[in-house]
Amino acid sequence: MNQLREVLELDYPRLIEILQTPLEVGKPVILPDFFIDHFVVADTLEGMVEGLENLAKQGGGNLLGTTQFIRRGGNAANLAAALFSLGIDSCLVATTDEYGASLLRALIDPDFDLSHIHTDGRLSSTVSIELEYGGRQVNLMVSDSGSAADFTFSELTEPDLQAIRKSSLVALLNMNHNKDPATLADELFEYVKDESKATTFLDMGDPSSNPSIVEPIAGRVLSADKIDILSVNENEVLWLAWALAGRDLSWRTNTSRPSSWIKAAKYLSKETSIRVDLHTPDFAATIVEDISVVQPAFQAKPKISCGAGDAWNSGSIYGTLAEMSARDRLILSNAVAAFYIASPKAIHPSISEVISFLLGKPLLKDIDEKLLRA
Repeated sequence: MNQLREVLELDYPRLIEILQTPLEVGKPVILPDFFIDHFVVADTLEGMVEGLENLAKQGGGNLLGTTQFIRRGGNAANLAAALFSLGIDSCLVATTDEYGASLLRALIDPDFDLSHIHTDGRLSSTVSIELEYGGRQVNLMVSDSGSAADFTFSELTEPDLQAIRKSSLVALLNMNHNKDPATLADELFEYVKDESKATTFLDMGDPSSNPSIVEPIAGRVLSADKIDILSVNENEVLWLAWALAGRDLSWRTNTSRPSSWIKAAKYLSKETSIRVDLHTPDFAATIVEDISVVQPAFQAKPKISCGAGDAWNSGSIYGTLAEMSARDRLILSNAVAAFYIASPKAIHPSISEVISFLLGKPLLKDIDEKLLRA
C-alpha cells in the first residue's frame, strides 16, 4: 500500500472518536416522498428475462426462485430512517393515504415521529428488482408515483412550516417523480432562506426517466443562490452540468470516465458556489469550487443497491451537522453505504455498527491515483 493510501486509512481513529460523542442538533426536515418498496431479488437479468419469456409463451404462470420482501421506501423516508438509525431524529414530511400511513407505522421504528405524514393523498409504490447485469449489481425499478407526483409547497401545514423554521437542515429529494420539481424546490428553499438558518440540501434523483426536469432545476434552483449542498451520483452530475452549460453535449460524452464526473462536479460548484457531494460505486468526493477531496469507497459485496444513495446521504448529513472535516465526512458516508448495500434485508447501520465496521479495517477499492489528487 502506498503512502497516500496509508494516510487515507489513518483517519479512522479520529473519526471513531468523533462518533463516540453524542450529536445534539436541531431536527432536520426531510421531504417529500414515502413509497412502499417491494424488493424482488434474483440472480441475473438474463435468467429472469428468459424465465418471464418462457412464461409468456405458454400464456402466463409463476416465476419461482426469487427472494422478496417489503420495506419502507422513497428517498425522503429512507434518508429519515437512515438518520434515525444513526441517532438523529428528523421530521419526515410526505403525503400518502391512510393505508400507506399504516404500512409506514409497521415498517419504521415505533419511536420515529410520524406527525408530519399527510394522509389525504395516494400511496406511492415501487417494485425494485435487484439482480446482476454485466458483472454489476443493479436495481430496476417500476413505480407508481402516487402523491409524490403532486406534492407542492402549498401542501405544507403550519406545523410543517414551524418544523422548517426550527430545523438544522432541510433536505429535498427525489425530484424525478414530481410534476413541477423546480417550482417546489424554488418555493421551499426561498422560504427556508427567509425564515430559518437551516442548511439547504438537494438531491434531484435520477432524471433518466424524466429528463425534462433537469434544465428547470439547473436554471431556476441551482443558479438562484438557495442551495448549500447538492448531492449527486455520476449520472446526475453530468446531466446537471449539461443543462447548466446550455445543453453542452460534451458533458454527455465520456460518461463512464470518473475524471469527467469530478470535472462536472467542479464545474457545477464553480458556477453556483454550491458544495457538490459526488457519490459513485468506487469513490466519493466533495467539491467546493476548486477545492476537492476524494475518498475511495470501501470494498463490500453488494446484496442491495436500491437506497444506497440515501444511506450515503445520511452519513454526509450527519457529518455536516457534526461539522466534520471533508475527509471524515466522506469516510463516514462511505461506511454507512457499504454497510447498507452488504445487508441482505436493506438494514441501515447504527453508530455503534459503523464504529465496528471501521474497527474491522475494511479494505478500500482500488481507484486511479490521479483521482485522489484531483
